[in-house]
Amino acid sequence: MNTLLHPRWLCPIATAAGFAIAIGASATPLDDLVRSARRAGDVTWYENSPTDQADNVIAAFNKKYPDVKVKQVRIVGGSELAARSIQEIQGRGYTGDVLTGGADHIWQLNERGYLEKVDWAKYGVPKSVTPTPFAMATTASVYVISWNDKKVKEMEAPKTWAEVADPKWAGRTGSWVRASAFVQLASAWGVPKAQALLTSYVKLKPLLFKSTYSLAQALGSGEIDIGIGFYHSTVPRIESGAPIKYKVLDPVPMHTIYSGVSKNAKNPDGAKLLLAWLASDEGALAYEAATSRGNPLIAATKIGQLVKGKKLVEYPPDQAEAFNKVSDDFNKLLEAGAGGR
Repeated sequence: MNTLLHPRWLCPIATAAGFAIAIGASATPLDDLVRSARRAGDVTWYENSPTDQADNVIAAFNKKYPDVKVKQVRIVGGSELAARSIQEIQGRGYTGDVLTGGADHIWQLNERGYLEKVDWAKYGVPKSVTPTPFAMATTASVYVISWNDKKVKEMEAPKTWAEVADPKWAGRTGSWVRASAFVQLASAWGVPKAQALLTSYVKLKPLLFKSTYSLAQALGSGEIDIGIGFYHSTVPRIESGAPIKYKVLDPVPMHTIYSGVSKNAKNPDGAKLLLAWLASDEGALAYEAATSRGNPLIAATKIGQLVKGKKLVEYPPDQAEAFNKVSDDFNKLLEAGAGGR
C-alpha cells in the first residue's frame, strides 16, 4: 500500500489545502490594502485642520488600523495645497500621500496629472462621495444662519434666504468677508437672482469678519444679533456655552472639501486605506467629532442629518472658472457696502 495515498495522510493535507483556499476566498481588496499599507511606512496627509484635531482623527483611525501610521502636515491657506504640492512634485518627484483641500486645487492637481485614479467601489466607498476616480468628498463647509438667543427669538430668525435681507436686520447682522454663500446660491438660482439678494443684504450694512470663528465669537458676545457663517465654526461656540442657535436654510450652500492620492506617493495603499476609512460611517463620524466639520453626503453624520431633505448647492468643480468670476464680482459688492472687522 502506498502510504502517501492513505486517508490517514490525505485528510490533513486536504484539510490544510481547504483552509488555505478558505483564507484566500475570504480575503477582500480592503484586506489586501491593509497588508500592503503596513509594509510601506508612514502615510503623509496634507490637510488644514488644527494639529490637535487632526491628531484625534488619526488616533481614531489607528484604533482600527494600529499598524498604519499617519502624519499630518498642516496646510493653512486656500492656495497653499496646490502650490506646495506642484512645487514638491516638480522639485523632487513626490509630495504628500493624501492631499485634502478645496475643489479648485484638487482639480488643478489632476489637470497636471498629479493624482491617482482609484477604483473606490472596490474598497466599499459609496459612489455618492466619489464624483471622479481622482477625488473623494471628505468633508464640507456648510453655511448656516445663526443668531444670539438672548437678542433674537427663534420665531423671529430667518426661515428663508430672502428673510436674511429683511430691513429689520439693518445694523444687526454680520458675515464672513467673502460672499461665498451667495456665490453658491447663484449656482442654483442663476447669478441675477443671487446678486439681487446680495445687493439687498449689503444695504443692511453687515459687519464683515475675516474668520467665521471670530464671527461666531461676536455673535455669542452680542456684538451682532444674527450672522451668516459655517456650521463647523458655530458649533464649538455653542458647546462652550455661548447663547447661539442656528439653522440651515433650503437650499444649503456649501463648499465640498476633496481628497486625492498623489502620484508617486510613498505609501499609496496607506493613502487609499485612510480615505476609504474617512468615507465610512466610522471615519466620517470620527472626523466630524474632532473638527465639527462633517460630511453632508454621509447620512450617519450630524451634518448629514441636519441637511436631510434639503438641496445642497455649489458650483461643480469643473466650473471653477465661473465660480471664480462670480466670487470676484460678489466679494467686491459685499466689501463696498459693508463694515469690516
